[in-house]
Amino acid sequence: MLCLHRFRISNRFPTTGLTTTILSTTVALALALTACSTITNNSTAATVNGVEISRATLEKFVNELSAAGQLEVADGVALGDDVRSILTAIIKSKNYVEFLKSVDFTITDEMRKVVEKSIDDPAVKLMSKELKAAIIDLNTATQAIQTMKSPSEQVIADLYNESPSLTGVMCISHIITKNKDTAVDVLNNLNNGADFATLAGKYSIEPNAKQSGGALRGSLETGETTPCMTLLDYQAGFDPLFTAGAIEAKAGVPFGPVESSFGFHVILAQPFDAVKESVLNSIAASPGLLLATGHVAHAKITVDPAYGRWSTATGTIVAS
Repeated sequence: MLCLHRFRISNRFPTTGLTTTILSTTVALALALTACSTITNNSTAATVNGVEISRATLEKFVNELSAAGQLEVADGVALGDDVRSILTAIIKSKNYVEFLKSVDFTITDEMRKVVEKSIDDPAVKLMSKELKAAIIDLNTATQAIQTMKSPSEQVIADLYNESPSLTGVMCISHIITKNKDTAVDVLNNLNNGADFATLAGKYSIEPNAKQSGGALRGSLETGETTPCMTLLDYQAGFDPLFTAGAIEAKAGVPFGPVESSFGFHVILAQPFDAVKESVLNSIAASPGLLLATGHVAHAKITVDPAYGRWSTATGTIVAS
């Protein structure tokens, strides 16, 4: 099956993942990718908020990374998850640069030069100007994001009230039922003013729902619990279908039903005033990364089905 003009994408899983050092020396991209199964003739590999990433550019990068020993290619076959790793890195790089512009932060040539000097991998020096620039842009944007200071409480409140996931922090309660009809009844009751925790105790099939009221709580390093978790936590540890629904939820508005592998969920993102302290503390610990993650989650991203599809729930490209 030809998913690239030069390379075929294999259905086998790799024994080792793509070396991410060459793509980002400052951040490890957590990618869970499988193989591709659709053939297309599209010239565009992906789009990010209407900006195209060409298939030719992706193939060129695959060629170069293979030649540099950073990508496993056996008998002309490139692993699907490796190719998706590269395309995901390009997509996130463009999103990070766009995010920085949205907070009035401009990446300068001087910043790029500093990052270029800090990359001591000799393979990078042999790469084309285009690939080298992509690597430097990703690393520069990542460094800038890591050094960001937390915005004002009002800015965070405005983002949260627009959509909690935009802040990179979500404070979610849910009621899970075995069938959709029950979930619809729960949603109707909530919209008529019923108490969420009471309904969770009555209807949710989650074992501790009566005690928790359906609240999903995170843990602090001190061992204390918190009503909020980061979007990264949800993307890494929860059912993707549930996470996708939680990302869509608006503050204080019951949402659903959302079907996952566990049943049907009615989701409530807590109002900002109810969880303000937890949200502000979470963002203060890593403001740039969390806000950038929220920005990526709300970006309009399309991917040529030859490579898979973009999953907001995981922040990666997954197999179609």
